[in-house]
Amino acid sequence: MKDAHIEIVYVHEKAKDIERLLRIEEDSSPFYKTKSKIQTEGNVLKITIDSDDIPAIRGSFNTYMNWLMAIEQGMKL
Repeated sequence: MKDAHIEIVYVHEKAKDIERLLRIEEDSSPFYKTKSKIQTEGNVLKITIDSDDIPAIRGSFNTYMNWLMAIEQGMKL
């Protein structure tokens, strides 16, 4: 099985809020070919994506990055 890791260190204490918002998005758009794990440790957000299918990992990675960018933009408002 192959995997990808996203680890973002935030300078603010919003990692837990971002994790919660990502879970809402993930629940509304479940991934069928990948298995993801989202967790926070302090101000660090960690996402792990597992799959045997590399294109599926890439697709899930891109989706998470798009969600993260949208959440960050929304938090600036």
